[in-house]
Amino acid sequence: MKKFVQQLGENKVYALLNKIVPTLNGLLTVFVIIRTIPKEEFGLLTLINTFEFFVFAFSGGLIFQGLQKYAAEVTGNILDELVSTAVLFYFVLSLIPSLVIVLISPWLAQLLHAETLLHLLKWLPFLVISFWVRRLAYYILLAKEKVKEVFVIDLVPFIIKALIILILWRLGYLDKAKVVVLVIITANIGSTLVSIFYLRKIVKFRLIINMDWVTKLIQFGKYSLGTTIGHFIHTRTDTLMIAYFYNPIALAMYSAAKGIADFFRQFAQAANMIVLPRTSSLFAKNDKKGVRSIFYKGIIYSFILITPIALTILLIPHFILDVAYHGKYSESANILRMFALSSLISPLGTIGSSISGGIGKPNYTFIAIWTSVVVNVGLNLFLIPKFGPIGAAYGTFVAMFVGGTIITFLNHRKVNLSITEEEKIIVRNLISRFSRRI
Repeated sequence: MKKFVQQLGENKVYALLNKIVPTLNGLLTVFVIIRTIPKEEFGLLTLINTFEFFVFAFSGGLIFQGLQKYAAEVTGNILDELVSTAVLFYFVLSLIPSLVIVLISPWLAQLLHAETLLHLLKWLPFLVISFWVRRLAYYILLAKEKVKEVFVIDLVPFIIKALIILILWRLGYLDKAKVVVLVIITANIGSTLVSIFYLRKIVKFRLIINMDWVTKLIQFGKYSLGTTIGHFIHTRTDTLMIAYFYNPIALAMYSAAKGIADFFRQFAQAANMIVLPRTSSLFAKNDKKGVRSIFYKGIIYSFILITPIALTILLIPHFILDVAYHGKYSESANILRMFALSSLISPLGTIGSSISGGIGKPNYTFIAIWTSVVVNVGLNLFLIPKFGPIGAAYGTFVAMFVGGTIITFLNHRKVNLSITEEEKIIVRNLISRFSRRI
């Protein structure tokens, strides 16, 4: 094991371990939560998660990618000023939209054919607040390549959540979406305490706003905000459209398949955790060869990890759904197949986005994601009413392929991703090494 850690690198090991946490969280969601709560309640839980993600897209999109990039480049008092400025921005930008959603919740509940959503959305501000420190710590620690610490702040809330969920399940109280939301809020409080412990070793927070950092964050963040909002539309429009055209039960069927695909897809994103800060450091030294190497290593690492699972799902989706949900969502097999196909092309977009951020071109991701948005929304409007939830899965696959192709082409123009003969040997060795580990 020690030899394997040395070969892979400690950060990469913890990056992989970090992705095991959401995978375990996905297993908990699949085998306990989705199996137990009624379909309509699961549909409601999907909707509040969608609105929480919208708030994060609005606030975090403007702040976090710029914070991660600049925090990787500065230290000391300059880092303190950067973080302090970013913190104050984030608090304001996340609280306001969550309160607006609460105010318009009666209209949203009527629009999405979910009357009880009105009461569930009242917990949205508390859900958002519970994520504040945890998310800030995540991006600051990643900027400093503290991947081990990131693993811990993700592991703590999972342990708390898992223990409470399992207790409630055994007692027969796991029957409402509201219960799950309250558990998540409680788990995030535990993570907040650990996050503060790690942050105090790196930065000293002060009640100041440095206008130079404000300008830099906004200049960088305007593309990131557009990109993140685009990502929200790209990944969550299907959820809202299915609820609009059908009901929360149809949404639950779609989300059940998506839940299985999402938790194993986390492995493919393990390499992505260190791509942006490493790329930023290499590009600052004008080491384009190093950037090119990071790109191919990230793509290959992700693809090798995800391919065996994707192929298994393509071959036996009914069996997987029966095992996961005990026959509750067996009608979702074809949807699950489409998500498995989508996962095979997802590294192009995720790794490509981190590369573009690292080379100071967030507008590349902006262009790619909004092209995907147009494709995805257009296909959803046509396919969902005609084919139902699987129409959304078709649209997702096409849009991901288009976006991944575009961002790869744009990055290639900036850093020349053409692979040399020397790098072909490295790639073959990398494939061979990881193949032996599988």
